Parts: sequence; C-alpha cells; structure tokens
Amino acid sequence: MRYIKVLLLILIFFVSMLFLFQNQEILAKDMTLTLNLFFLPPMQAVTLPTYFILLAGFLLGALFAMAFLLWDKFSLSAKLMKAQWKVRNLEKELAQYTAKASLAVATPAEVRANAPYKKTETVKDVTVPDPDKY
Repeated sequence: MRYIKVLLLILIFFVSMLFLFQNQEILAKDMTLTLNLFFLPPMQAVTLPTYFILLAGFLLGALFAMAFLLWDKFSLSAKLMKAQWKVRNLEKELAQYTAKASLAVATPAEVRANAPYKKTETVKDVTVPDPDKY
C-alpha cells in the first residue's frame, strides 16, 4: 500500500509539473484578485503572477488539510487515553472483587467441617435385580 501511495504522489507531481511547463506563458501573466460585494466598495489585491496565486492556494489548502488531520489525531488520542484510563480503573476494580471473592470461597475441607449434617455410612452390599428376568 505504501508503494501505491508513493507511485500516486509521483504521478500527481509529474502531471502538475507537465501542466506548469506547458502553460508557462499563461501562468506568467499578472493577475489582480478583486472582491466585489454589493454592499461594500470593491477591493483589489496586489497584482501577482498567476503561478504564484496557484501555488499559494495549493499551500494554503495543504496547511488546512494538515491542521484538520492533526486535530483529528489529537482528539482520537485523547479518546484513547480516556478509554485506557477507564480500562485500568475497571481492571483494578475487578482485581479487588476477585480478591474479596477468593477470601469468601471456602475449601472443601472447610465445607465438610462446617456442614450441618453428619456423614452417614455407605451401603456396601446392594444387589440390583437383573432386568432380563422380567
């Protein structure tokens, strides 16, 4: 997957360089950006070459994309840390309950010693009738 990403980036870079070289004359022309809102007087920016405006737009878009990706990463790491903290607390609570339960469980010898009934003797000689006789 990493190689496919690198190949796609190289392809995009190649196509963009091809675009810039083939349109050098048009991109070298100066351009003035104008903002014309109906309720305000029109505003104009400094005259800049078209390729500079194109590259500045690309750079701003890349910076915004990186900012959104970093924001997402930080929020996910905060959620992960909160979930890990909750898991640790639940594991501590489970260990406490397990320790209490192991102290409360009696061994079989303790159960026999504290039993309310007495041990009876077992019957040794019991004859079972043959089922084929009937």
